[in-house]
Amino acid sequence: MSTLPQPDRLNKRLERITVYPTLVSQKKFWLQLYNIEQCVFTVHLYSLSGQQVFKHFLNHTDLHSTHTIQLPWDIPRGIYKVAIRYGDTHYVQPIVID
Repeated sequence: MSTLPQPDRLNKRLERITVYPTLVSQKKFWLQLYNIEQCVFTVHLYSLSGQQVFKHFLNHTDLHSTHTIQLPWDIPRGIYKVAIRYGDTHYVQPIVID
């Protein structure tokens, strides 16, 4: 006897955003996008006081992709929040810049 997946589960794809590493060296990190349709992403970097210190637009054209985000060299070491927005969706993750 075998069981078939539920029809709803077959049609629903799990979207995933991964930011790595969380300890950033050489002022760059990677953004991995999985099961996300073509769109334009906005990548923001905020200080803990809420000040935006970096903004980057990213054109995502494949369902799965990895993008390198190169930060300006004058961003000081410290703890920041990366905010990624596309459509009505947003994702926030803390990172440490060494």
